[in-house]
Amino acid sequence: AVVSTQSTGEGVVVISCDAAAKQVVEQGCPGYEKVVKKFGRKILLPNGEIDRQKLGAVVFSNRENREILNRCIHPEIAKVVRRRLIWEFFKGTQLVVLDIPLLFESCNIRPYMHSVVLVYCTPEQQKERLMDRNDFTEEAANARINSQWSIDEKRGMADVVIDNTGLFLDTEAATKALVVELKKGIIPIRNILLLIMASIVCFILYNY
Repeated sequence: AVVSTQSTGEGVVVISCDAAAKQVVEQGCPGYEKVVKKFGRKILLPNGEIDRQKLGAVVFSNRENREILNRCIHPEIAKVVRRRLIWEFFKGTQLVVLDIPLLFESCNIRPYMHSVVLVYCTPEQQKERLMDRNDFTEEAANARINSQWSIDEKRGMADVVIDNTGLFLDTEAATKALVVELKKGIIPIRNILLLIMASIVCFILYNY
């Protein structure tokens, strides 16, 4: 979350898949209907909204249930992200950061990314921070961590690793430096659009 926040700036937009996941299971959304159909009304709050803690207890303790949930919501999340990417393209956004917690486990878009960045902390820190941030018990935190690939395994597959084991200021500085580096050499989208439009005009004039 810290790195995503620090990445946002002029010409840079962060698209959070966690936020998209929450959006697609709101009442009235297709993801909501799919999840309730699969897991029943026992996972709902009195107001009809999905109780994320109850759903988490069901899916993070059972791999089959987790795969069912992923099949329900991942296509809907992909739709939200694609729409946002198209919007940012036509806005001329220079750099888009996709914040995807399960990139390695369940996402097939890595080949289409410029760089895969991993924010690294030790497994012990990962558990402590998850418990502090989400008010999880140790058992609940372990269930979520164990449902993912190990962070050390992910570390070996990333193009860039940001060390988040130390001070906040160090992580902040590393993030800002990385954004500057990634923006170097990127051709602005508006320039690409103008080039495409110019090519179309030239083609029309030449042929007609």
